[in-house]
Amino acid sequence: MSFLAPKTAKPAYTGLQIQTSVSVLPIPIAYGLMRFAPNLIWSGDFASHASKQQGGKGGRAGTTNVYYTSSVIFGLCEGIVGGIGNVWRSSGGGSPNDMESLAAAGLLLIAGAAGQAPWGYLTAAHPSQALPYPSTAYLCAPNYDLGSSAQVPNHNVEVGALLYGSGINGGGDADPVLVAQDFLTNPQYGVGYPAGLIDGASWLSGPNAQTTGDASWQTFCRAIGFDFSPALTSQEIASSILQRWAQLTNTALFISGAYLKAIPYGDQPVTGNGYAFVPNVTPVYALTDADFVRTAGQDPVLLTRIDQTDAYNCVRLEYRERSNQYNVVTVESKDQNQIELYGLRVAATLQGNEITTAAVAQMACDLVLARTVEIRNTYTFKLSAEFFLLEPMDLVTLTDAGLGLNAAIVRVTTMEEDDTGVFTVTAEEFVAGSGTPTANPTQSLETPLVNSGAPADPVNPPIIFEPTASLSAGVPQVWVGISGGSGGVADPNWGGAQVWLSSDGVTYEMVGQVNAPSRMGVLTAGLPAFGGSGEDTADTLAIGVAESAAVLGSGTLAAAQAAQTQCYVDGEILSYVTATLTAANAYALTGLLRGQAGSSAGAHAVGSAFLRLDADVFKYDLPQSYVGVPLYLKLASFNIYGSAVQDLSACTAYSYTPAGTGYFIGAPR
Repeated sequence: MSFLAPKTAKPAYTGLQIQTSVSVLPIPIAYGLMRFAPNLIWSGDFASHASKQQGGKGGRAGTTNVYYTSSVIFGLCEGIVGGIGNVWRSSGGGSPNDMESLAAAGLLLIAGAAGQAPWGYLTAAHPSQALPYPSTAYLCAPNYDLGSSAQVPNHNVEVGALLYGSGINGGGDADPVLVAQDFLTNPQYGVGYPAGLIDGASWLSGPNAQTTGDASWQTFCRAIGFDFSPALTSQEIASSILQRWAQLTNTALFISGAYLKAIPYGDQPVTGNGYAFVPNVTPVYALTDADFVRTAGQDPVLLTRIDQTDAYNCVRLEYRERSNQYNVVTVESKDQNQIELYGLRVAATLQGNEITTAAVAQMACDLVLARTVEIRNTYTFKLSAEFFLLEPMDLVTLTDAGLGLNAAIVRVTTMEEDDTGVFTVTAEEFVAGSGTPTANPTQSLETPLVNSGAPADPVNPPIIFEPTASLSAGVPQVWVGISGGSGGVADPNWGGAQVWLSSDGVTYEMVGQVNAPSRMGVLTAGLPAFGGSGEDTADTLAIGVAESAAVLGSGTLAAAQAAQTQCYVDGEILSYVTATLTAANAYALTGLLRGQAGSSAGAHAVGSAFLRLDADVFKYDLPQSYVGVPLYLKLASFNIYGSAVQDLSACTAYSYTPAGTGYFIGAPR
């Protein structure tokens, strides 16, 4: 690799390359702990900075590395935000994958109080643009590092938002009933529903919820362990949001009189998390033929039945698994008996992106399946005005000889009153146990968290030498063995290193990079000199390769003679036939062919350098003008994702003075 290789110049940006700012996005409303993308709402102070000036000898032109900064504000959501967890930033404009803390990202949280002051930096630097953004949480940073692209990276942020930690399970999720109540009634961002028209008795846990129990929506959610973290980041009809939350929590919302009530479908007592849910399953009326308002020519009770062959027997639900960086995961509930009898019938996938754990997602999915499979009969009948106290979710019994019903329990689902005061009632069959979750263990998708921004260890001390002309095919070169780790142990997160070279120890030029560790280590026992010819069968080369975690394989004598297992050992070039693993990261190499490529088969002490000569050794074409000139190498590590390149100022400078060995036909004299 030569200094004279052509270089491609990057454009010099004069302004911020904005790709993540949208002026018409609604301000998100978020609850609990959820990951979502912020929106760039202000930027300024764009600037470019020259970071390094590289040059070579002989008047060769150098290059200038440029990075960019800009002061920024990222809008988050309605405040007040309690805190920020992880921050994900993209590399090179891609998806946000590099995970770090808010402080490591260089961002500051403004929590979103109603009376918050403008950002202090903006007030000082740009007073005419200093807005307080009341009740809006945002992240900000002066002179935010954009890297070399002049483009704002894509961001995702884990936000501890409204009602953070109010859920029953811990972990930051919110209580779904408090979420629904706030969503409807909050005067700042809510729907505008009058708080006084929410039926508190059916919504909220009463004073006996933790002792004798009650039948409220909140007690049901707490007893079964249901909580979630909604993030409303796009426009959606409020009623559809509430209907989704009601379905996920197995609850019916309806207006009775002037009040909005919430009645869970749970039909069995449940005790859990210190709460006792005790449903009211006592029928309020026993209806017979004498109670129904008849229509001429029609049966008093009409039955509609879904055929079992048409009933869905598989339900799938998507949710965002917190332990998997909030990636979308799907859980599934199936009725295997129904599948074997009637074939697989899959319902449309439910959206439960508010849910963050596998256990809650599976519970919601199971409850939807139970109602889908078991509730198939619907009854329609008419009642007179004397039954005006009846309301949805009440239980009644039906007795109708024509349908063979004898005090069959049904649940009222809707009631419609006509101009004459007659109610048309729709009810569904009541199957005990279908509305209560079964406590089955559920395994989360515990995918290890991938942090593509985690820095790798620095390089181990490199092995630097010059091959003879016969070894390098006549090209004068410097060869470098490079690996990464600390304490003599290889770093599995080390993905390679950039190679920077300087002739004065001050200005550096990047001359290449390696993308895998060289197979290198040290001798763990001395190797005697060899004065014979042919194969050295008497001596063993004992090496430890923990610093590179190298794997060495055996070959044949012919392969060794063809230099296919060639190694560098403290100046000697040799090949081996057999590699025997003697311990972890330790080998015994035997069948040695010593003193190859014009080298001397001398003695080598414990601790001498060992390097397997293969494609993972870095090779630099040596200009003749550099012979006898002290050169300095800096090796900037990066991780296995090609990210988190080590800052050059933090790299150790390794000095080497080339002797020009490759310019001689044989060994230099």
